[in-house]
Amino acid sequence: MEFLIWLAVLPAIVIGILIYRADELEHEPIIELIKALLLGVLAVGLTLFLSYLFHVTDILEDFDNLLQVGLYSFLGISLIEEFSKWICAYLFLRKNKNYNYLFDGIVYTSFVALGFATVENILYTISGGITTGIVRAVTTVPAHAFFGIISGYHLSLTKKEKVESNEHFKLHLFYSLLIPIILHGFYDFCLLTQNFVFLMIYLVFVVILYAISIYHTKKLQSLDGPFIRKKVLFCSNCGKKIIGKYCSNCGKKVEEDS
Repeated sequence: MEFLIWLAVLPAIVIGILIYRADELEHEPIIELIKALLLGVLAVGLTLFLSYLFHVTDILEDFDNLLQVGLYSFLGISLIEEFSKWICAYLFLRKNKNYNYLFDGIVYTSFVALGFATVENILYTISGGITTGIVRAVTTVPAHAFFGIISGYHLSLTKKEKVESNEHFKLHLFYSLLIPIILHGFYDFCLLTQNFVFLMIYLVFVVILYAISIYHTKKLQSLDGPFIRKKVLFCSNCGKKIIGKYCSNCGKKVEEDS
């Protein structure tokens, strides 16, 4: 039993260390990372509550139907799990003073995801044994971290755009939840079909997830730095806020207001 628990926990420890070390400019306080992990555990409880509330298991009545598998994968699993993790991370980061660099978004959302994945992995590994633990160590646990990385990437861009008074921040906020839901849903759909073709697609998809996550990590590392609030300019002609080089209301150039 003890060995199985360690087998279930070890992948999250390794991934957590890698993400922590990837934060090159300013490491996050350990106590804040522990809070993020615990929020991931809380997200498991929220997932169970929402699943019960919306009678998710009722979708399982006809699992031979691909449409039924799709509904369960995207709505019964992905939507509820990703929303639970996302809302916990979002509320945690919203007024967190330690969330002051772009890369911090990836760190915290990943740790929330790892907290969630660890609880889930312990349960599956204890019931499924060593083989289940080994398979999930290189697939499911990293996948949860990848979904967290993508969500954190867009949450940081949300904050960046908002701090810079760019109205496009709402789009990134939407992406921070939508993209993980789509990726997670497709991930589960390929597995639950128990179809050879979809299982082959699943293996390729896992590799693609690795590549996407590395890309988002490297991209945010290149952009990393403190969130800096830009000076808000108002058009002297119409009084509206200026975004970019021109007033979006009357078209007057910013240079003319200086």
